[in-house]
Amino acid sequence: MKNVFVVLLVVFGITSFNVAAAKRNNRETVVFSVPMDCQGCVDKIEHNIAFEKGVTALDIDFERQQVSVTYNVTKTTPELLSEAFRKIGKDCRIISSTVTDETEKPEGE
Repeated sequence: MKNVFVVLLVVFGITSFNVAAAKRNNRETVVFSVPMDCQGCVDKIEHNIAFEKGVTALDIDFERQQVSVTYNVTKTTPELLSEAFRKIGKDCRIISSTVTDETEKPEGE
């Protein structure tokens, strides 16, 4: 009887760990190519895209004309983020998309 109890505890513990890990690892980072002419373009992106639902981090590289957006996959998608760029008058193209490792927490979290 003790062995059955121990096995149940182990199975429950492993299952709980896997569910918790899946909930934590729900971030992805997508890199967009976005034409930017001036600081006003950068400001417009910072003041709009950063506040889109699900966005957890934003990194703008003016020289490379790229914007990296880390977001919660349960709240938005790269397609919705692309639409957000279009709404502020910025064309964009997705360059890459990667799952963000939980150990790489964005600043402020």
